[in-house]
Amino acid sequence: MTHCPSCGRFIGPYEACPYCGARQTPRVSLRAVKWTAVLLATVGLTLLWLFATRAPLPRISVNQATSTMNFAYVEIAGQVVRGPTYNPDSQSLSFTVDDGSGQMRVWAFRDVVEQLRSRGRTPGLGDRVIVAGTLRAREDDISLTLNVPEHLDVLRPEAEERTIGSITADDFLQRVRVRGQIWDIREPYPGLTIITLRDATGAIDVAVDSSLQWLTGGLHPLEIGQSVETVATVTLYRNTPQLVPPSARDVAPIPETVSVAKERAIGTLTPEDEDRMVTVRGTTERARPFSAGYRLVLNDGTGSVTVVLWQDIYQALPDPSSLKEGAEVEVTGEVTLYRGELEIIPSRPRDVVVHAGAPTAPSVRSLPIGALESEPLGSLVTVEGAIVAADSFREGFRLTLNDGTGEVILLLWLSVYDEIAGAQDLREGTRVQATGALEEYEGQREVVPSRGDDVRITAPGATDIPLRAIGALTTADVGTVVTVEGTVTRAEPFSQGQRVWIEDESGKVMLLLWENIYSRIPGRERLVPGTRVRAAGFVEEYRGTLEVIPRLPGEVIILP
Repeated sequence: MTHCPSCGRFIGPYEACPYCGARQTPRVSLRAVKWTAVLLATVGLTLLWLFATRAPLPRISVNQATSTMNFAYVEIAGQVVRGPTYNPDSQSLSFTVDDGSGQMRVWAFRDVVEQLRSRGRTPGLGDRVIVAGTLRAREDDISLTLNVPEHLDVLRPEAEERTIGSITADDFLQRVRVRGQIWDIREPYPGLTIITLRDATGAIDVAVDSSLQWLTGGLHPLEIGQSVETVATVTLYRNTPQLVPPSARDVAPIPETVSVAKERAIGTLTPEDEDRMVTVRGTTERARPFSAGYRLVLNDGTGSVTVVLWQDIYQALPDPSSLKEGAEVEVTGEVTLYRGELEIIPSRPRDVVVHAGAPTAPSVRSLPIGALESEPLGSLVTVEGAIVAADSFREGFRLTLNDGTGEVILLLWLSVYDEIAGAQDLREGTRVQATGALEEYEGQREVVPSRGDDVRITAPGATDIPLRAIGALTTADVGTVVTVEGTVTRAEPFSQGQRVWIEDESGKVMLLLWENIYSRIPGRERLVPGTRVRAAGFVEEYRGTLEVIPRLPGEVIILP
């Protein structure tokens, strides 16, 4: 105020009027005004920061996100239904969230990913999450970018204790805890490890990819046969349940052993047990090879059942020769139904155990071939004779033995043939002693050895098969057995074996070598143009062309 409020005269800066002596009201100093302004601004900014940090982020549903919301900072909540996946090239982490209205891909990059990883806050499949970030709209795709690690909350549901066999497709995205024995470990492709777990109720695969191992740590050292516990989420692979753990470390070994099968009395097995794992123990009543492996018949007093050992399982046993009639055997395997009969099929060599104590060897009678007609089927016999004919089939060879009193078929499955000492010397004229079970096929008696050491070559008899000039072969020779010799001019594989063309000065003919023959010819890699070969076999005609078809590997001889 510059005028006196009493007399109205101009007094300037005076506090008392020089004319009438009236006192003036004190003025607010400029310094006070400045400090007041600063104080008010500070209080205002503080309040604005508090409101900004305390105000809830706008939460939207996935189906509300549109391209017009590009770069909006929003929050979504839902369940992780895919991922997490880590890309080392872009150093990015991504996972898909489903909130019931739709799905949205969430991304995090570099430092944010590293902080989530170091803090153990990466979400797992099936987790509930609340995540806030920046919406990014690209064409028809809208995603969310997580900018701050604190804007991701992970809520992991409790796991339910389950047996493996109780898990079905209806449990999709449920969290479960199972215990099982490691049945198999494999890598279908680099970066994915599949661990098959089995308990007494069934089997299931646990999938652990490289992203999960990088984010949560590597797998524990695992080996087949080890018992483990895992907490994981149920997913589907081609409609089949499998498990995906939230952390690779959640597949953890446990000290106790998880049983994979219930021990059963053989007589209690029924067709309802098909596809179940069982353990049975019994005495071997019968042990025979067949085209694809080995068959045992076990009896425990309550009943009998056939055990099928595929060839790879049989050959991997510590002592296959111990599977003799009379042996006490324990078998764990899957129950199957074949032509109305129950069978048990082990899937690992360790599941076949021959218990201590050598079985009593069954009596074996050495008989002339002519006396076999009066012997009961299934009895063990020893015969000796010369090979007078031979026939090849996909799973083995049939040799006709003659000892002067009669003839009998000696059936050699490939697994048995491969164990015979000097098997390449088996050809017409060779004298053989064999021990095996007496069986019958299409009305003809057969002796079937169960292993290679049951067959012994006693004399490499001379053959009477004539050596023929190739050019002299005609259609009149079809069905007869001949020997030819010539130089290889061409060789090529086909779906069931090898074709080799040979020629001499008189002509050319093709040798048709079925796979079971070709794969057992000593030095077969030398069957190339320029090599001389002598071969015996049946003459056949195919589409107007003559072929010579050897019946045994020993009938094909590569000459120096």
